[in-house]
Amino acid sequence: MVDPGNRKVMNEFLKIRGRGNMPDIATIASALSSIKTAVDIAKLIKESSVSLEQAEVKLKLAELISALADAKIEIANVQEALVGKDRQIAELRELQNIRERLKYEAPYYWMDRDGTKDGPYCQQCWDNSQKLIRLQGSTDGYWHCRTCDSGYTDQNHSGSGGGVGYYDNY
Repeated sequence: MVDPGNRKVMNEFLKIRGRGNMPDIATIASALSSIKTAVDIAKLIKESSVSLEQAEVKLKLAELISALADAKIEIANVQEALVGKDRQIAELRELQNIRERLKYEAPYYWMDRDGTKDGPYCQQCWDNSQKLIRLQGSTDGYWHCRTCDSGYTDQNHSGSGGGVGYYDNY
């Protein structure tokens, strides 16, 4: 059985790989076309005989510069999109890493950091919005989330009779 959280991360990864800000085939084709045009003009100028008038040479050079500028812009757009995708993939990998190390022990989460428990973290914040928010607490077994205002008691809480619990709106 696939963990629903892992399935969500994988679906996001596939969505980013397949769609989004990724340049489409037309954008890449346009960039390649601009480069081909620039190369063709450069070859024409190189192979032209002395008989070409000066104005024709200037016109061809202007076309060459324009085609190269268009190609440069298209390539920059593709590069920007790829950097964005790399960033999104890194974020999803980090989220997956957190999911693999985060352990639920009622009533809150703990992070496994090389065999050491770190936390506790708010169950409401993580389950609802994937935010890893450290709970604030004292020695009496009561823990409070300052982000969502949830309260938790553990087995050390004097008023809980040794039970654990979650209390909405502290």
